[in-house]
Amino acid sequence: MSSVLLTPGRGTSNRLVLRLFPFVTSAVPVLALVLLFFFQLGARDLVSSHEARAAQNSQRMLDTGEWGLPTLFDEQRDLQKPPGYYWLGAVAGYLDGGRVSPWAARFPAAASSILAVLLVYGFHRRESGKTTALVAAVALGTANHFITIGRTARIDVPLTCAVTVALLAFYRGTTVGVGTRAARREGWFVLSALAAGCAVLLKGPVGLALIGSAAVAFLITERFATTPADRARLPLLSAIAGVIVVALVAVPWFVWAQHATQGEFVRVFFWHHNVERFAGTSEALASHPWWYYGPRFAMAFLPWTLPLVPLVWWGLRSGVWKEDRAFRLGVVWFVVMVAVLSASRFKRADYLLPAFPGAAIALGCAAERWLTSRAGARSAVRAKWGFGALVAGALAVCPVMWIVVEPAENARQEKRPFAAAIREYAPKPQTILLFRAESHLLAYHLGAPLHTLVEWGELREVLAVPGPHAVVMPPEYVDEAEHITGRKLVPVATLADFTSVRPPRPLVCLRTAE
Repeated sequence: MSSVLLTPGRGTSNRLVLRLFPFVTSAVPVLALVLLFFFQLGARDLVSSHEARAAQNSQRMLDTGEWGLPTLFDEQRDLQKPPGYYWLGAVAGYLDGGRVSPWAARFPAAASSILAVLLVYGFHRRESGKTTALVAAVALGTANHFITIGRTARIDVPLTCAVTVALLAFYRGTTVGVGTRAARREGWFVLSALAAGCAVLLKGPVGLALIGSAAVAFLITERFATTPADRARLPLLSAIAGVIVVALVAVPWFVWAQHATQGEFVRVFFWHHNVERFAGTSEALASHPWWYYGPRFAMAFLPWTLPLVPLVWWGLRSGVWKEDRAFRLGVVWFVVMVAVLSASRFKRADYLLPAFPGAAIALGCAAERWLTSRAGARSAVRAKWGFGALVAGALAVCPVMWIVVEPAENARQEKRPFAAAIREYAPKPQTILLFRAESHLLAYHLGAPLHTLVEWGELREVLAVPGPHAVVMPPEYVDEAEHITGRKLVPVATLADFTSVRPPRPLVCLRTAE
């Protein structure tokens, strides 16, 4: 009798489990992604000039309500990049209690990393299949440099996400089919253009150059790789509308910034940080050989560089190139972006990040086709075990990064205790003078007001004003500073006294003796 009474309950429980199973299987990978990019995200201090500069710009927007021009704590305009990332950081800081902490500064990058991985997975799940989606998403999400930069306040990560949205939406718009309603196709093109406009607001014209060159190259490739009936199409009116949408999103801020800076914006941002970086004509910027990104990508995409090269080569030699449009997109995406970035004389490993989704897409397509061609073969079984080993190896590096690498880097760059000691002697609102200190991280922890000085004449003029002064400088300048300014400078604190390891650039805080 009891078994009969319990049967309906068991059936209900089983049905509930079956209904929840798809949700659980989808939620677990997402939670793993969140853990991968958000675990102890704010546990360490800001560790680079880029992070501290981003945090200063975002914090000042919250403090002053001036969201137009990025400005540092010393009131100097930061015209290296458009304000897109700083807007995101300021919003994160506002939601985090009004302070742009290390967690808030890194939040836009970490969230963009997760979104980029989910976009690649969703794209492949719709276009190719579950295996392709899994391989591509796992490869992108666990690539060595993608994890590292995804946990850092770097503009290149949201830029990568914007590039991914733009190109995947462009792909959908050009390939949805002739019979599809025009409004649906136009919706994809509008989304692509909106993402391209956001890319410009994040990093300037390079975002548009990467997206535009990859999109044009894809259309050219499709013209030769497919029949006219299956060819990807971009209607002329859609192209014109896309240009208009990009302009509406990005151009107003650039025009306003040029007017607000009385022409300085074009000289600093467009000329110095774009033209001179690309041409390598600035003596202040290092130049790199054209092949720089080859070995850099091989290291940055580990461990997935190991299967990427042979599988993509196999895909190019077999029928995958002709048969799989998504594979062609991935290859064109990766190759074109590496080529565009390699044309610039000034290079950084982080700049290559927008090419990563293309490599992951190509890898996923080639992997599924290769496994399908060897269904049941022993080599396919070994490949699956190899895939698991690569995933395990990639994930095994993460605890080492969290427990060893990040704390070591934090100790090497630590500035918070030194800044606290300085502010204990010279509390706000006293202005701290920074003479050739070149430390955005120290400036972040000191907080405004600050005054950055570079020339000896500037230092002499400021110290000639009566009253107490606190100045931070490298210790090798102290004797010369006393001689030039005619003021006795008394040490208050040294950076080495507040760090567990020897700082790479020693600093000392001094006060003027009355």
